[in-house]
Amino acid sequence: MPTLKINDISVNVEPGTLLLDACAQAGFPVPSYCYHPSLSPVATCRMCLVEVKGQPKLATACTTTAMDGQEVYTNSKSVADGRAGVMEFLLINHPLDCPICDQAGECKLQDYSYQYGSDDSRMVEPKRRYHYEDLGAKIVIDKNRCIHCTRCVRFTREISGGGELIVANRGAHLEVTTYSGRSMDDNPLAGNVVDICPVGALTSRDFRFNKRVWYLKPVPTINRLSPLANPIWADVDQNRLWRFRPRPQGTKLSTQFMFDADRNAWHRYDIDPATRVVAPTLGGKPAKAEDIAAALRAAGTVAVIGQGTFGCDAAQRLGDLASSPDLRYGSGDRLDQIQYPALQLSSDGVINRRGFSERGYRFGHLDELLARVRSGEVKAVVVLHDDVFSSRGETGRIREIMAAATFSLVLEPIPGEMAKAGAATLPVATYLEESDFVVNHDGELRRYQKALEPPRGVKTIAAWARELAGALYGAMA
Repeated sequence: MPTLKINDISVNVEPGTLLLDACAQAGFPVPSYCYHPSLSPVATCRMCLVEVKGQPKLATACTTTAMDGQEVYTNSKSVADGRAGVMEFLLINHPLDCPICDQAGECKLQDYSYQYGSDDSRMVEPKRRYHYEDLGAKIVIDKNRCIHCTRCVRFTREISGGGELIVANRGAHLEVTTYSGRSMDDNPLAGNVVDICPVGALTSRDFRFNKRVWYLKPVPTINRLSPLANPIWADVDQNRLWRFRPRPQGTKLSTQFMFDADRNAWHRYDIDPATRVVAPTLGGKPAKAEDIAAALRAAGTVAVIGQGTFGCDAAQRLGDLASSPDLRYGSGDRLDQIQYPALQLSSDGVINRRGFSERGYRFGHLDELLARVRSGEVKAVVVLHDDVFSSRGETGRIREIMAAATFSLVLEPIPGEMAKAGAATLPVATYLEESDFVVNHDGELRRYQKALEPPRGVKTIAAWARELAGALYGAMA
C-alpha cells in the first residue's frame, strides 16, 4: 500500500489511487471541473494542479497516480499562482450573467473564482460569442458559458452511449456541439448532463427559470421508480416540491445518475392542495374514520393486499389489520426493461418486495385470495395500491376481489380508479410526506425522510392502520 506525504502529512492509500482522491482523503480537497468519478479522467480544465516534489512542473491530480514516497503540496505559492492563472483563462470569455443563470448558487465557477481567482480582470477585448443551438425539448445549451471540461461529451459516449455531443474545432473556436443539429430528446439519460455540468452551460427546460436554488432545501429520499430504490434528493421550498436529483453514494455507478422518467416523476407528487382528498369517504360520501372502522369490523374476516412499493413500517402496520398472518397478500408486478445494465441492476420495479415478504406478505397469490373471498371465507379486504406499479391485469384482479368482498377499503396516496371502486377510502400521505425505509432487492436498507407536510386530515398509512387496528381488535397495534 503506497505511503506518501501530502502537505507534510503521511497518508496510506490503495494502489492505483489518483492524487486527487488521495488529497481528499488527507483532508486537502483539490478543486476540479473536468474530473468525475464515473467518467474517464482527461485533465482538460487544469484546475487540479498540485506540486509534486522532484517534478519540474505542476501535475494534474486527476491523472497522476499516487506513488510510494511522493511528497505532494496543494497549498504552495506555485500551486496558487497556477490555479489563479487557470481561473483567469476560464473567465476571459465567460459572460457575466450570474444573475440570470440557473446554475447560480451551485456553480463551481463562482465558488472557485472566489476561492482561487483574482478580484479583477485584465480582459478589455470583446468576449467571444457563440450562436444559439437547440438540443431539443429536454436540454438548453448556452455555449458562451461552457468551459470545455467535456464532462457532457464523455457522459454521452461512456454512460448513455448515444454520443450526441462532441467537441468541434480547435483553439479559440473550440465548442461543444452536436452532429448535424442532433437533439438529445431520444436519450433517456439526458438530464444527467445538467447535473454534471459544473457551470450553467447546460440547463434543464423542466427546471429552467423556475426557482433559485438557494431557496431550496434538499431532503434525502429514494427513487420509487428505481428497482434498487436509489437515493435521490428532493428539493423543496414552501412545502412544494421542485425537482429530483441523484444522491450519489461513493463511486457506485447506479447512484450517480438517474433516468429522465424518474427525474420528471416529481411532477406526480407536486399536488395542488386544493385538489387533495382530505376526508375519509364511505359509500362515496364523507364519513368519519370511526364509521369506516365499524363497517370493517362488522364485515367479518379481513385480508390485506399491500403493494410492495411502500415503506416497511407501513407494511407492518397494515399487516396488523389482517385477521390472521396468512391473510397478508402482496401486489405489484411492474417490470423495467434493462437498457443500461451498469445502471439498472434489477428489472423488478417493486422496490420493497423483500421488505413486504419479510413481514409475511405473499406475492403471486391473488387468485387464492379471490377464491377465498368468493367462498365466503374472507369478507373484507384492505387494499394499499398505486396504479403506476401494477399492470392492468393485476389491477383488474384486485378489483374483482373488491367486488366479491362484502366490504373493501382502499388506501391510495394519489387516488385513482381503484379508490373509486372501493366501498371506503382514507386520505393517505405520499411517500414524500412520511419517513420510513425499504429493503431493496440487494438487501440494502434505504431510508427516506419526510420532505413535505401533508394537508390537514391526511395521515400516513401507518397512522391510519394503527387507528383501525385499535378499533378492530380493541388495542392499539
